[in-house]
Amino acid sequence: MNRQTVRLGRVRLRLRAIARGSYIFWREFSHNRLAVAGVALIVLFGLMAISHPILMKYFWSASVYNPLTGFDPTILHPAGPSARHLLGTDNLGRDVLSMLLASSGSTWMLAMTAALTTAVVAVIIGAVGGYYRGWIDFSLTHVSDAFLLLPAPIFLLILGTGNLIDLGPLKFGFIYGIVTGLGAGAIVLRSQALKVMAQPFVDATRVAGGRGRHIIFRHLLPHLFPLAALYMMLAVVGAVVADGFAAFLGQTRSLVNWGTMVYYAIEFGPNFGARIPWNALIVPAVALSLFAAAFYLVSVGLREVADPRFKAIRRR
Repeated sequence: MNRQTVRLGRVRLRLRAIARGSYIFWREFSHNRLAVAGVALIVLFGLMAISHPILMKYFWSASVYNPLTGFDPTILHPAGPSARHLLGTDNLGRDVLSMLLASSGSTWMLAMTAALTTAVVAVIIGAVGGYYRGWIDFSLTHVSDAFLLLPAPIFLLILGTGNLIDLGPLKFGFIYGIVTGLGAGAIVLRSQALKVMAQPFVDATRVAGGRGRHIIFRHLLPHLFPLAALYMMLAVVGAVVADGFAAFLGQTRSLVNWGTMVYYAIEFGPNFGARIPWNALIVPAVALSLFAAAFYLVSVGLREVADPRFKAIRRR
């Protein structure tokens, strides 16, 4: 048997293990109907983000449905829902549905950036501190304590107010993920890493000759990933809500955002002597709440997979 055959056999075994693990994960996760509903909502918002450029290219006129400069001269504004404008228009004559769909893309981008950054930073800090201990763990723990006392939304508002950095969706999510990952995320994952390092199988691996790299990648990280996935979902909720408030206060560079939609509805109504367009106010508020709730519901399912004790408690 040559080496290539052995490698192919190993690859097949790994693929089977991954497939079986994915099946077991989905079986446990899908028992929570709220978590499945959260996944469905996330997919729905993803389709909304994809649909806007398609609609603008093939179906909608840019002069009427552009989320920033669109204006329909055939009706009075603000207008309620109609066949031409399914969610109505705001005081500036812009289509609310077009603004909602355009905002979904930037929110998706921010959410994924914050989630991945939080998970990567928290896993690295937690795994390194939990394995090496000593002065490395001591230093990382104090760094985490310092960032825990620094609320990410307040920090980002300071950056936006002082014009210290251009807070687009990617930068906003990246900075939020770093602050959250270095703070609470790293503390939670470090405690989990310490628990794993105290298990008998880690001692057995060391006796068998396993070194640091092998222990971290084969034993420590697989036990941290479920908890990291849970925490990245929770980080998304905080990042999306923080971005909405920052956009409402004008501290981000996002021109089309659910927070700016709320701001436009409140600010340009009374100042123009017109009524507040409730359709333009309620729609982004509901979208923001549902988007954050979707990731929270997914985190509930991930929590049950990561720690079956929560499942037993919920079923009592």
